[in-house]
Amino acid sequence: MGRKRKRIVRTRPIPTLPTVFDCPICGGANSIHIDIDRKIRIAVIQCGKCSAQATRPIRPIEEKVDVFGDWLDELLEAAEGNN
Repeated sequence: MGRKRKRIVRTRPIPTLPTVFDCPICGGANSIHIDIDRKIRIAVIQCGKCSAQATRPIRPIEEKVDVFGDWLDELLEAAEGNN
């Protein structure tokens, strides 16, 4: 009689959202840090290299990725508006 073989359970790592980003202004790698204050619903975006800083109002469900994406969209719209 053969024995019952155990099934191999493989767990995949859960993907995580990024929290540090590249600066679109100076091109610094991993230099944008975002601080979110959920009580007053404000996010502060800061670059460690070129000292670029922005403050944005946020919705309660937004994460750092969402704040960075919205800020990047604003920068691109402003650049297209100047041309």
